[in-house]
Amino acid sequence: MKDLINQAIVYLANFSVEQWIWLAVAGLILIYIFYNRKQYVNLFRQAVIVSEESFNSGEGRKKLEAAVNFILYRTSSLPWIARIVIIRFISKKRMIDIIEKTLQKFSDIFANSYKIDIKGNEEDGEN
Repeated sequence: MKDLINQAIVYLANFSVEQWIWLAVAGLILIYIFYNRKQYVNLFRQAVIVSEESFNSGEGRKKLEAAVNFILYRTSSLPWIARIVIIRFISKKRMIDIIEKTLQKFSDIFANSYKIDIKGNEEDGEN
């Protein structure tokens, strides 16, 4: 362990002034991000909420429907094996689920796990 520490000290001692400056700049950026973390968390949380509200609003529903129709339209240009797999296993509900899960993962990582629910992928009146 002491040998490893000595190697690290020798390695750091060989840094040039420019390397130390860049290391300091990187450290300052990390400190700034860590210090303002709450602002970034709130920013990401609001982005997730706005995205969900957009998909659930009237205009957003049209955009969501257009995205699903675009995916279905583009499958016609794929090789026949891919078309069969997509048409067979990926329904409209599943496409909306994928969008919802993507937003949920984004929320879990950045926005304190805000629960995402996009209307249009419910089964038998759930949600």
